[in-house]
Formats: sequence, structure tokens, C-alpha cells
Amino acid sequence: METNQEELVARLAALVEKVSMLEARVAELESEQEIPEEDLVAIGAAVAAYFGHKAKVRAVRFGRQSSWAAATRERVHDRRVPHVR
Repeated sequence: METNQEELVARLAALVEKVSMLEARVAELESEQEIPEEDLVAIGAAVAAYFGHKAKVRAVRFGRQSSWAAATRERVHDRRVPHVR
């Protein structure tokens, strides 16, 4: 099964077009992602409890990876002895 260079260039152009379309769609979906009202209320309550007064939640965004998850994963894969006698 031999393909000539023109066919390969056409297929590559189609793939590039498809990838750029998918990237645009993912960016659109990420920008439209909303945070539920219950989560905003919980965040506001946590901030109020921590600071001791009602604070306004100005911005909330979804994180890619939280630090506590990374720390937990690091702790699980850690080979060190937790304590020495």
C-alpha cells in the first residue's frame, strides 16, 4: 500500500484542521464551565470562618491539580522511614 506525497500532505492538512477545531472547542468548554452555587456558598462560609467576618468571594476558578492531592501522592510514594527510634 503505497501513498504518494500529495495524499500524505492532504491527510496531514485534514488532521491539523481537526486538531485546531478540537482545541477551539475545548477552550470554549473550559471558559463556560460554571461553579455550582453550593460550592460558592461553602467557600464563602470557609473564608468567613477563617477570617472571623463575612468576606466577599470575588473570584473562584477550577484548579488543574490541588496541592494537597500532590502532597498526598508524594507521601504515598515516599520510600523514607516515617520515624527513627
